[in-house]
Amino acid sequence: MLAAFANPVFDSQSNFRELLQAMARPAVPRTLPVLPPAPAPAAPAAMAIVLTLCDATTSVWLQQPEDEVVRHLRFHAGLKLADRPQDADFALITNPASMPPLDAFACGDMRYPDRSASLIIQLAAINPVAAGGAGNTFAGPGIRDTETVAIDGLPADFWQQRAALAALLPLGIDLFFVAGQQVLALPRTTRLLEG
Repeated sequence: MLAAFANPVFDSQSNFRELLQAMARPAVPRTLPVLPPAPAPAAPAAMAIVLTLCDATTSVWLQQPEDEVVRHLRFHAGLKLADRPQDADFALITNPASMPPLDAFACGDMRYPDRSASLIIQLAAINPVAAGGAGNTFAGPGIRDTETVAIDGLPADFWQQRAALAALLPLGIDLFFVAGQQVLALPRTTRLLEG
């Protein structure tokens, strides 16, 4: 079995600070300072988020529940695995092209909007785009004017699905995109602007 963080407390604290910054400054890629080893198909950045945010009180749905990934997460985080997307606090999406629709995940309810899922979605790349360049442009809390970033590899109707969930605020899901050592967060309050 692969190791996890070399220094679990300090490494998870370092990553937690970056994840907080990623949520506070949506659509801006951040670099995770510590990446643990990860069994395939989980990427090290995705594993860093799971090991930082999840413990025995959280449930995680794995899109590709390979035996080695399951053993790794149970041993290092003690977390529960959800059988269905709607039962998960977190979901690890390792193949976004074939991921379930966004409304398959928990969106919370009006009394407890925090009882919703956070999705960790692995991508090949996350690329900031200079002003006027092609990409996805976002606005909302934590973004001064707009932020534009290229997020590729998602299902064709992904952004339409997310826009449909936006009408349910304060309900919804939060997203963490990972590629290499980068993480980009899109809280449910961040809006995609139409080009």
